[in-house]
This record gives sequence, structure tokens and C-alpha cells, in this order.
Amino acid sequence: MQLKGILSSLNSKHKVFILGSAVVDLVLSVNRLPKSGEDIGAAFQGGKVGGCAFNVADVLIKLNLPCSTYFPVGEGMFSQIVKQEFIKRSLEVSQVCGCGDNGWNLSIVEPDGERTFITMSGLECRMQKQWFDKFCLSDFDYFYLSGYQAEGENGDVMLEILKRKRKDSFLVFDPGPRSEFIPTEKLHCFEKLNCIYTINAKEACILSGKNYPDEAALELCKRTGNPAVITDGAKGAYLACNNQVSLIPGASVKVADTIGSGDSHTGGFIAGLMCDLALEDAVKLANYTAAYVTAHQGAACAPTADQMSAFFNETL
Repeated sequence: MQLKGILSSLNSKHKVFILGSAVVDLVLSVNRLPKSGEDIGAAFQGGKVGGCAFNVADVLIKLNLPCSTYFPVGEGMFSQIVKQEFIKRSLEVSQVCGCGDNGWNLSIVEPDGERTFITMSGLECRMQKQWFDKFCLSDFDYFYLSGYQAEGENGDVMLEILKRKRKDSFLVFDPGPRSEFIPTEKLHCFEKLNCIYTINAKEACILSGKNYPDEAALELCKRTGNPAVITDGAKGAYLACNNQVSLIPGASVKVADTIGSGDSHTGGFIAGLMCDLALEDAVKLANYTAAYVTAHQGAACAPTADQMSAFFNETL
């Protein structure tokens, strides 16, 4: 199906719950990353609310697809920035007192658009089970979780929370660069929660122990018994399902930066899943969504359906 046909087919049929982080991204542009002990110049590009889960939700919100979210908002300088962004967007503010500030990232962007993160975690990595008591998690068909919330003691809390979901509901899981910090036994626990992996090629090869992204996709699909989606930049994304793997081509764009690109890909894929699109079309939507975000600066810059359609009419 072509992009316009996909966008016109977006009619939500399943309930989605996104849990995780809303943090502040502080973006610096540099000519190159510094070596140890160096002092280099940089251009400050501003600060913006992002975070993996917030970026995923941004895609669904911009596409007018309903979703339930939980992003804790603490107390402190960064929490206040997050709170003001939520108020601006008419999003619910889940205020948590006595647990500290929200986290933040220093996002360092090189001329080719590649980003390097230095992350300062906050209360979003110190979740508490009782924060979720107001939700009936058995109502939802799809859940999203990032690796940033799956490691350490916070991962144990997430496992306890996700045990409240129905066995036939799916966990869309992007461990990202944190998989090497999550014990294998814990990863297997997440995989048993009807898990669908979405992750980039480099991270997938590390996670799977394979040398190539198509092999990694098949391995992760085998582990979970569900489809796996492995992104590979402008090439597109590998979709593994039923012991077969195919490359769904991506869209070529001029790169602004890659902040939030992987998250937006996951958001586009979830949008397709919740609207019962064919898996190939869900990945196509994800590819276009990620390409749009890659062509625009900063986090949480997902397009509306009209913006996406107009942008690719101009550039393809």
C-alpha cells in the first residue's frame, strides 16, 4: 500500500498504553566528538522535552490515534519544563512528590546528524508499583516499554506491572542501547510477555549475537515467537515473521539529526498495529515517520498525517 492509502487507513481498533519517560533534551551541535581531555567549541541548539516513551506517544498523538500514557512528573527544574510542555499540549500531568526531578539528556549532534547521548536519569527510572494502581492494565492490547526503564530495580518494577496485562496483549519492547546493562535472565522475562522487539541494527546484532541485521531479526523473532523489526537507517527496516525476513525500504531524506528517530519508528509501527494494518504496511508507516523526524531537528517532532503526506509528495 502507498503512503496515502496507509494514512487514510488509520482508524484505531486496539487500546495502547505507553509507559516510561518524559525528559529534557539539551542539544549541542559539534564539528566532531571530543577526545578525552580536549576542549572543543559547540553551538547550543536549545532544549526540548523528549524521552523514548514521550517520543513514541508524540507519533500517536499527532496522528490522532488515542493512547493512554504514564509519564511521572517530579519536582525540580527539569520537572517544571516537562510540566509546562504537558500543560501546553493539554496532556495529563502525573505529579509525583518526594521522588526527585525528571531526567535530562545532553544530546551531541555531529555534522552528519548522528547523535550521542549523555543521560542523567531521574524519577522515571525509579518507578513505584502503586503509581499504576489507577490503571486497569487488562484493558489494553499493546504496551510500549524502553530499555531505559527495563534495567536495574526499575526493570523489576516494570515486570511486576506488566504481569497485570492480559496474556494475549503484546509488549512492544525497544531495549535500545541499554540491553547490555539488562541481565539475560531479565531480558528473557520481558520476552515471555508476548514481546515484539523493535530495535536498530547495531543494537540488534549486539543483543542477538549475530553479525547482520537480517540474521538478528530472525533470531529475535525466534526468541519471542512474534515479529521483530530491525531498523537500518535509510535502507529501511527488516521485518522478521514466521521464520522469514524481508527488508521494507526506507525513504531518503536530508538528515537534520537522528534524535528520536528510532522512537518515532516504533511509534509509527505501533500506529499500524493498533489500526490492524498488515505488518508490511505498519513498517512502511514507521519508515516514513522516522524519515520525517530525521529530516527535522530535535525530539518529539513527529508529523500529522497531512504534514507527512505533503512532505513526501515534495521530496519523493
